Amino acid sequence: MAKQTSGTFRTFALAATVLAMMMAISFIPPLYAEDFTLRRTNIFSELYSFGDSKPERLLPPEVDVDDFDVDMDDVAEQVAVVQEQIAPTAETSISWNMMSEDMTAYVADTLAREPAEAAAFDERDFLALLPGEEQIVKVEDFGDSLTSPLQLLYDKLLSGKAVHIGFMGDSFTENDILTADLRSMLQELFGGGGVGYAPFASPHASYRRTVKTTSSGWKPYHIILDSRIPEPYSGDFFVSGWVARASEGASTLWQLTDAVAHSSECDVARLYFIARHDAELQLTLEEQDSTFTVVGGEQVRQVVMRKERIASLRARVLSGAEGFTAIGAEFYSEGGLSLDNLSIRSNNGQALLRSNPSVNAQINQMHPYDLIILQYGLNILTAERKNYSLYAEQVVKIVRYVEQCFPGAAIIIMGVSDRSAKDENGNFVPMESARNLAWWQREAADSCGVAFWNTHEAMRRKGGMDAFVEKGWAGKDYTHIGYGGGRQVARSMFHALVWGVHTRQQHLRHEAFLRQPVLADSVKDSVNSVILRNDRDF
Repeated sequence: MAKQTSGTFRTFALAATVLAMMMAISFIPPLYAEDFTLRRTNIFSELYSFGDSKPERLLPPEVDVDDFDVDMDDVAEQVAVVQEQIAPTAETSISWNMMSEDMTAYVADTLAREPAEAAAFDERDFLALLPGEEQIVKVEDFGDSLTSPLQLLYDKLLSGKAVHIGFMGDSFTENDILTADLRSMLQELFGGGGVGYAPFASPHASYRRTVKTTSSGWKPYHIILDSRIPEPYSGDFFVSGWVARASEGASTLWQLTDAVAHSSECDVARLYFIARHDAELQLTLEEQDSTFTVVGGEQVRQVVMRKERIASLRARVLSGAEGFTAIGAEFYSEGGLSLDNLSIRSNNGQALLRSNPSVNAQINQMHPYDLIILQYGLNILTAERKNYSLYAEQVVKIVRYVEQCFPGAAIIIMGVSDRSAKDENGNFVPMESARNLAWWQREAADSCGVAFWNTHEAMRRKGGMDAFVEKGWAGKDYTHIGYGGGRQVARSMFHALVWGVHTRQQHLRHEAFLRQPVLADSVKDSVNSVILRNDRDF
């Protein structure tokens, strides 16, 4: 009997010891490493949760900052040199005019007009072109409500003057997805034609519907892979992200298509390149050939061609191929709206910091940009991350870089698009972290005093990425839109921009009304209160 009691006591003592150890282990916090988690052993899981979650700070950084370092003071100095010393000359800017004398005189008269007075601004009813106000995802302008670059852009659209837009994005808009339709819609409303920018050569050129590019004899280089690019080409990048090295006889044929309205309505073509040695170019414009001698040098060269209708252009390097850097071509209509697709796949925006500020500034001097749209973020979006503050800091740096290279241009940051990812059951569900990233992008726009447009919200109002895939507007990766989805997003952005033009138009009407000398003070006070309310909506 004594032995049985002793055995029972030992069993009880052992069980109590194990229980005490398990209780103690339950209070040991989980351990984390980059690739694995050692979870907490919790014997109280049915009664109590410790609320363990992997700390955000242990996630790897969302962006590689060191690889994209740039000295902004050096950027400013390079741009200042361009503005002070590198004006286009007869050596760097060649003109080939094939227009009739009457058309040449008309174009010269159009370009020489003084800016329109407010009373002469476009008086069309833009509101009639829009859905209900509650359906519009508006552009938020964090600049001065009356004199920001975006408000001045609206003035320019209302005045009927030429407007040049640069759309800098990633694979979301590659091959002119979204941008083709946005360009077409804006040209339909504000005039203009053509497909904007196209590179001399790239592996992806064949996928673009709006311009067919056939090239031979070129070695194209991509800005993301700059470690593989030999000198001097690695230092020649424009924000388009592509350059091409020439061999003797290298040629490119661009043929504009009718994929969207106005894409083939072009009367101006520009070529951008660097010829370090004297070179000969043969250009074929609508089956008419001409040969041009280019004086060698380090500056960006351009050839500007004008003809009543340009549907195709061929450029061939006859001599001087060594050190010849082909940058790209632009196709547009004089006096109208043009939009360049400058998208770079696999780019979160930081690749712009690898472009050459001097090249950017020289091209901007030749054909200045009035608006830059920045569409990035898809390449860093993950379901696990909620905090994108480091990326927001880089967005601020990107904006400051763009402001230096393209002074005076309005800037709109597009928030990241909607996206879906597989859950633990293998089903695609909305990636809620996209809202977080869009919030941080908006914060960056606010801190820079530029504008923001919420792409994610615009897509969610149309059912989100799940609906886009179901309707055939997006790919089965639940990440990239197709041409159908691009048209939907373009329409939403078009409505946002037209709303901005309409609101600016109303403000200018109020201003003109207040300038009337016989207006009673009491009426002025009433109208001023309306202006203040409207200004807050800008």
